[in-house]
Amino acid sequence: MVPDADPIAGWLHQGTSDAREVADRYDEWAQSYDDDLTSWSYQAPSVVAETVVTKHPAAGSALDVGCGTGLVGRALRARGFAGQLVGLDISHASLEVAQQHGAYDALLHVDLQQQLTVEDDSVDVVVCVGVMTYLPEVETVWRELARVGRPGGLVVATQREDLWHSRHCQAVVDRLRDEGVWTPLEITGPAPYLPEGYGGTPAVGCYYLTALVS
Repeated sequence: MVPDADPIAGWLHQGTSDAREVADRYDEWAQSYDDDLTSWSYQAPSVVAETVVTKHPAAGSALDVGCGTGLVGRALRARGFAGQLVGLDISHASLEVAQQHGAYDALLHVDLQQQLTVEDDSVDVVVCVGVMTYLPEVETVWRELARVGRPGGLVVATQREDLWHSRHCQAVVDRLRDEGVWTPLEITGPAPYLPEGYGGTPAVGCYYLTALVS
């Protein structure tokens, strides 16, 4: 468990949208992040990796939006994903840890509250795992994920259970469907996410969204 766990748990639950604060916190946390998430029984990377390889087994490229230390990338490689894998994150220190593990072909420092510096229709799979807490403009972000995905490709994202409701995520999913941006394939939840909570807090659930880019 991280030192001073209670303040960190509170900060994680609150989920600031201040990009500089997020970067600073995750820079400080990067070296112990993997061990802490393992101790909290973090479920999302393995769930999302299984979704990707099952629903798009021929995918030749993937973009991990908010890759952090690379847990999702490593889970994808462990499940046989052999395509090009690019990770984006705001934390320099987290990107350095991800680089050390070698799962990614490229890692880029990016503020995810800005438009992604990725071409339209350019990747087969876009994943965004454990990130939406810090990105309150849900519709803007999900439109970006769909923009960079190729038609027929996948968007797979998580959203914390409480924020799914308070940020009206189902309405966003439906609106993007109605506008022909994507076709929702599966929404699972509330599902296990952090069964141990944030290091001793009550368990945290999430929703898993899988959509087909139009």
